[in-house]
Amino acid sequence: MIFESTHVSGKGRGKPMGFPTINLKIPENFNLKVGIYAVKVFIENKTFKGALHFGPVPTFGELQKSLEVYLIEVNQTDHELLENLDEKNIRIEIIKFLRDIIKFKLVEDLVRQIEEDVKQIKKLT
Repeated sequence: MIFESTHVSGKGRGKPMGFPTINLKIPENFNLKVGIYAVKVFIENKTFKGALHFGPVPTFGELQKSLEVYLIEVNQTDHELLENLDEKNIRIEIIKFLRDIIKFKLVEDLVRQIEEDVKQIKKLT
C-alpha cells in the first residue's frame, strides 16, 4: 500500500524520547489497520526508512487516532530538507505490519519497544 499525506503539527513528545516524528494528516477514507509498520518514506527526491504509528496513543491516554512516522538514519544533510515540511508532499510505502499498539505503564518501556521496532525495520528494508 502506498499513500500520500501532508505534515501537521503534533504534540512534540517524540523528540524528548529520542524519536522525533513527522505527524501526518490522516487521509480521507484511510483504510489501514491500527498498528506499527515498517515503511519507506519519500520526501522530494529522498527516500528514508521509517517506523509508522497509526492509531490511538494509549500510553499517553489518547484515544483519538494519529498518524506519525519516525525516520531512521537521518543524516546531517537531511535536516535542511526536513526543517520545513509544510508545503511538501510526503509519500509512504507500507513494507510490513510489525505489531499492534500497546499501552505501556512507563514511557521508558515505550522507548525500549521503539528501539526494538527500529532494529527490526533496519533488518527489513
